[in-house]
Amino acid sequence: KKMSKSKGNVVDPREVWTKYSVDALRFTAAGTKLGSDYPFQEKDLLTGQKTITKLWNAAKFCFTHLEGYSLKKPQTLEAFDQWVLIKLQKLITVCTEGFESYEYFKTRVEASNFFWNTFCDQYLEIIKHRIYNGTIQEKASAQYTLYSTLLTVLKLFAPLMPHITEELYQLYFKHFEKDISIHISSWPVVDEKQFNDALEKEGDECISIITQARQFKTQNQKPLKEEINLTLPLAYENSLFLADLLTVTKAKKIIYGKELAFSL
Repeated sequence: KKMSKSKGNVVDPREVWTKYSVDALRFTAAGTKLGSDYPFQEKDLLTGQKTITKLWNAAKFCFTHLEGYSLKKPQTLEAFDQWVLIKLQKLITVCTEGFESYEYFKTRVEASNFFWNTFCDQYLEIIKHRIYNGTIQEKASAQYTLYSTLLTVLKLFAPLMPHITEELYQLYFKHFEKDISIHISSWPVVDEKQFNDALEKEGDECISIITQARQFKTQNQKPLKEEINLTLPLAYENSLFLADLLTVTKAKKIIYGKELAFSL
């Protein structure tokens, strides 16, 4: 359905500008393929505005827990930290290809999915116990990963949302990076040394277990902080992910058996 003055369905852009930020408009405009018709829907602007708010809140959370961070990479990284960095390398590849082929929508979709789901819904929830109560090594591993991942995500979002990304860069990263603006900083480069198919696969399986544990609690009308009994396949007994997995699922009793199971 096309806009037409005679049909009275024209959207006055001046009214939109007064309600939503420029970043939300740019984010929305990047939601379709080059040359395609784009039906205006205000809910898409709301999605852009919510992404801006989520970026701000997630960044402030990270900045709070990066206090005292030495900017040095630990000798060893915890398994879930390695897992999210592997996902990040794949994101860099996809987003770079998207921009190089003028498929901005591809970058928008992939970057948004990683930020909302992988980083915020999964990773940040998994590492909270480590940044609050972990050992020096466990916390340093999480801090390195938080710093690297958030900075890269901001750079990937920067062409789509230049104002919020610059604001957050100036608020924190400018004090540690050599560039005075995110928009003149170098584009993220894939670190192929970080790829590890076996570790990524096991991490994905652990994410599935965490998701199922949350669903189990919801179905039983229990809060996510409720402790549960967890039955894991024997293969997980020596898993590098085990400590984080047990903590985030709030497992009070662990049993090793043939199949995954939950009980109260």
